[in-house]
Amino acid sequence: MYRALVLAALFCLSGNAAAAPPRTLTLAIGAEPDEGFDPLLGWSHGSNLLLQGTLLQQAPDLSWQPLLAESVSRSQDGLAWRVTLKAGLRFSDGSPLGAEDVAFTYNRAAREGGKLDMGHFVAARAEDARHLTLTLSAPQSTFNQVLGSLGIVSAKAYDPRRYARHPVSAGPYRLVSFQPGQQLVVEANPYYAGQANDFGRLVFLFLDEEAAVAAAMAGQADLVRVSPNQVGRVPAGLTLLERPSVENRGIMFPVVRAGRRDGQGYPVGNDVSADVSVRRAINLALDRALLAEQLFDGHATPAYSAVEGLPWQGEGSRFKDGDLAGAKALLEQAGWRVGEDGIRVKGDVRAALTLWYASGDTSRRDLALALRALLAPLGIELQLQSGSWERVEREMHANPVLFGWGSLDPSELLHHYGSRARGVGYYNPGYYANAAVDRHLAQALAAPDPASAEHHWQQVEWDGAEGAGFRGDAVWAWLLNIRHTYLANPCLDLGKTQPEIHGSWSLLSNLPTWRWTCR
Repeated sequence: MYRALVLAALFCLSGNAAAAPPRTLTLAIGAEPDEGFDPLLGWSHGSNLLLQGTLLQQAPDLSWQPLLAESVSRSQDGLAWRVTLKAGLRFSDGSPLGAEDVAFTYNRAAREGGKLDMGHFVAARAEDARHLTLTLSAPQSTFNQVLGSLGIVSAKAYDPRRYARHPVSAGPYRLVSFQPGQQLVVEANPYYAGQANDFGRLVFLFLDEEAAVAAAMAGQADLVRVSPNQVGRVPAGLTLLERPSVENRGIMFPVVRAGRRDGQGYPVGNDVSADVSVRRAINLALDRALLAEQLFDGHATPAYSAVEGLPWQGEGSRFKDGDLAGAKALLEQAGWRVGEDGIRVKGDVRAALTLWYASGDTSRRDLALALRALLAPLGIELQLQSGSWERVEREMHANPVLFGWGSLDPSELLHHYGSRARGVGYYNPGYYANAAVDRHLAQALAAPDPASAEHHWQQVEWDGAEGAGFRGDAVWAWLLNIRHTYLANPCLDLGKTQPEIHGSWSLLSNLPTWRWTCR
């Protein structure tokens, strides 16, 4: 009955959308954005090529190309970035887009403190209609990430009380209607500064996976996201699209001993995971290839780094895993002896850990169960707990957590391992600090350009003597990069793109290049 009602509703939706020239594309790729569509609050992060226009855009080779900007240059000291906008830019309502709008966007975003990390940004100042200067407090090799992530809003039209639901934007599409819990409809923006694709209208359906697959099988959805471990047999009339991804799964470990509390009164530290030998042994014992094959049907690849497969990964971050004997030897050398119940002890500390993960995610649940089974022969007891993210936040400084991360921003290394990030939101929840790692991070940020920063990023997890990775402090046990999988109409060509990031809307990163191949 439920499926019949869903499909009936979809027929109505597709009937309404079919009248929009030249072609409507119907998608079910994830949950609706809770915060609406305000880039100053973080909407554009990972989804900026739907409604929002940014100064730069990232190419499949990870280089940065102009979008709203005609050119971007920076001063020799790296503290001033000068932007020249393209001529004739307009917002989706036809109003002019100029340097005052860009300056307003950057200054307001810095004050609002949304999801986008503005780094060392201080202020933006418009010089004339097409030129502005962005000032930083210190050099920042990653500032291109900000230029390519922050969607520009209209200084005259921006109203923080309305914008999240009624955006005036500069991206490839403009909003037609948004019905929370049901659908989002957008149409091609005739004033967009970039290239146009083959689709005059997009309809995003907010459906669970079962209903989304039913819609695709009935021909009422052209593209739906499915879990890698739920792909199974591809239904007739559809094709399976597998997209490379840097979305990873890993175990975060508290690295300090128990006994203190954070500013909110939540406990910090864990006497078991504070021992680096335990963290290294867990890393060494886990068979990542086995996890990828058995839990994700091969739609995942082993990961040994926070930036697995990206230019910022150092060669020393990889190691041969699935070595139970080697892991046992590490623990024995560190004084962890097997007790009568098969669980190791060291002094009066028992090798028992509670692994937390977010409830409602079956793939994380299955992964947690597999981790418990793989670690049992090692003599480490892994108890499993799930809960809302609010509950996880209360527990994550004192217990290991199965997290999902993954972006194309090397600053992710800073957020995971930088001592100044300790306990800041979800950044560095294990309270890790290492002076050598901090030095590499600082050198990477202060480098004159992204290419010059690569060497310093690559030394963060292992520099030959120290690091945050397995050979060093083993702060995390990185596990897998999970490929994103979709069922699609065979006529849909999504083109070439960079790896997708953590988050259900990252599919849109190359939206303007999408094509319909059937006529």
